[in-house]
Amino acid sequence: MSSKRKLGFPTARLITPIERRAQQHTVLLLDRSGGLGGPAAHLYYMLKYLNKERFRCIVTFYFYNNGPDTQRIRDLGIPIMFLNKDSECATYERIKRFFGASDWKWIHKCEVLLRLILLVITVELPILWRLLKIIRREAIDLIVLNSDVHYHAVGALAARISRVPCICRKAGGIGEGQRIKPFLTPWIDLFIAISRATAADQLKNNPGTKRLVTIYEGIDVKGFAPTCEKKELRTSLDIPSGKKVVGYVARVVNGKGHKEFLEAAALVVKSYRDVVFLIVGDDGGQEGRFLKDLKSEAKLLGVGDHTIFTGWRTDIPAILGCMDIFVHCPTTFIEGLGLANLEAMAMGKPTVVSNNGGLPDAVLDGVTGFVVPPGDIRRLADAILRLLEDEGLALRLGRNARERAEKEFDIEKNMEKIEEVFEEYALRHA
Repeated sequence: MSSKRKLGFPTARLITPIERRAQQHTVLLLDRSGGLGGPAAHLYYMLKYLNKERFRCIVTFYFYNNGPDTQRIRDLGIPIMFLNKDSECATYERIKRFFGASDWKWIHKCEVLLRLILLVITVELPILWRLLKIIRREAIDLIVLNSDVHYHAVGALAARISRVPCICRKAGGIGEGQRIKPFLTPWIDLFIAISRATAADQLKNNPGTKRLVTIYEGIDVKGFAPTCEKKELRTSLDIPSGKKVVGYVARVVNGKGHKEFLEAAALVVKSYRDVVFLIVGDDGGQEGRFLKDLKSEAKLLGVGDHTIFTGWRTDIPAILGCMDIFVHCPTTFIEGLGLANLEAMAMGKPTVVSNNGGLPDAVLDGVTGFVVPPGDIRRLADAILRLLEDEGLALRLGRNARERAEKEFDIEKNMEKIEEVFEEYALRHA
């Protein structure tokens, strides 16, 4: 099998570029995630509702992955290509092995520089070359970067070289990439901020921004309609009968707030014993050291018997249906808006979040849930306890959360705004 076929390159053209342009715009969506997590999930939601008659989409990942959202995108009939046959982790680990880690400062700096040069020559430049070939061969009218621009240096450069309009979805990246963003930002024709927090960061820290619009990130609200609790799922998760469930859905990485969640759980169980704390997710293909530490921490805090680690799940609507309260309390990891939180709101769950990034854009304090200071364990525990002890309050906030999700975060409605800007910039190239 040829290397082109391994990387997912198409072998035949169904219609000519002239015929295609007359019918629809061809959009290349670039993604750096491993096919799981917020960016990939949003990509799936967006492609599910994007008007296929107006837009022909091609999804391209910089590195190979077999993530669950990659498969969901493939099931929509969307072509998927990979610019590198190996995963990102495997690629970077291979580069690291070429040089050691010297204790001598100047030698260490030389090693880092050599690794960077090797990375550019053996990984980044081949990816850029393959990407340019796709842009030319597929007659791309618009390039969309599915996360902040510092994750897409190669994509931004390819758009610049090919002179194809480029839109960046400003999702997260708050306060990050300050060294490289000044160079990349002027190459982007439009930034779509997914929240007021990401919009403020873009305008404050990136003076080279040409244009910015704010369109809330959305979810498939229809797919998260509140449903009755499934006893079979609770049984399979070993959730004891009669226990209330406080859940957390996120990649298990440092800064996402899992340790703070467990510390708050230790305070909660002192006053409320009939509760289980559900941690859903894994480390996204890393080595799992943080997850192991987290399980040990649960035992040390005395909440090991009250905590269930489910690993990565693909049945998130059903998992959320088992929960009474949803918590998302990141600290150092700054959220653009928090996709899992939006999904919990759509399921009619009251949510407790930290005042982090765009999370307060979604959760109205005292109306749909509670917003607490990042790292404030006592306030976090008090908010959870209040919802556990007052079922009427929890139900009311949950109903309000569902209504807000329907009004502000329905991807089917928000796609109309996204399609307008897609068409505007695609027509510029056409």
